[in-house]
Amino acid sequence: MRSYGTPPYVVYLASENGDTYRIAFRASDEMMNQTEYSPNRTSLAPAAVYRAFVGPLSITVHQAVVAEPSASASATPASTGGDLSNGLLSDLKTIAVVSARARPVYTAKDHGLETIDGHSTDRIELSPVSDPARYTLRDLWIDTTTYDVRRADYITRDPNVPDATVYLTVNFVQVGPYWIAARWVAIYHFIGQQPPIYRELKLVKMRFPDALPDWLFNQRGYELHYMAGSPDPLAHIFDGQASP
Repeated sequence: MRSYGTPPYVVYLASENGDTYRIAFRASDEMMNQTEYSPNRTSLAPAAVYRAFVGPLSITVHQAVVAEPSASASATPASTGGDLSNGLLSDLKTIAVVSARARPVYTAKDHGLETIDGHSTDRIELSPVSDPARYTLRDLWIDTTTYDVRRADYITRDPNVPDATVYLTVNFVQVGPYWIAARWVAIYHFIGQQPPIYRELKLVKMRFPDALPDWLFNQRGYELHYMAGSPDPLAHIFDGQASP
């Protein structure tokens, strides 16, 4: 998944439980600016600015799917004279090189072939060896032709709703050169008697601007521009674009 590029900014329309939102996303810190979408509006609308739970680039998926790089240490050959920390030279010969590798964080079980959005995939069940709160992936569906991740399941937490455990499914598609979380379902389970909350989001349209104003991703800065009646810099970003 790291082979796909990561654009600095993404602006997209998303349909969630029947409502359509416009979301601007900054990849460097995963901040989002979310407004209700109105195609004819040219001034700023009220917005919520927050750190993404599920971003369109699924940065947390990139981090979870790709194994942590192994740490390694090698001795400097001393036949030419190694420079030691005390400033002396050693004439000892190197007789071994030691490499240290991180322990696997998951055990895996193959559940065979399943079809996801018309693509043949191999479903892999993942069980964390330890620290399940950190290693949240539970299932992956890997494309049998391209080896792309077509779907991922998690048991995780939303930092914006800290008292809930979230059962999350994310489906991926390619949009341009990028691998995008185009559809996801999250079920929030709360401690006690509160019933679960169901959220389903689907990508409608998407753009990848080269730059966006920093104030879009700062709640106070955005509110100052909103109260001043500033024009919306994203008002026409989807003009003439069909659905991806």
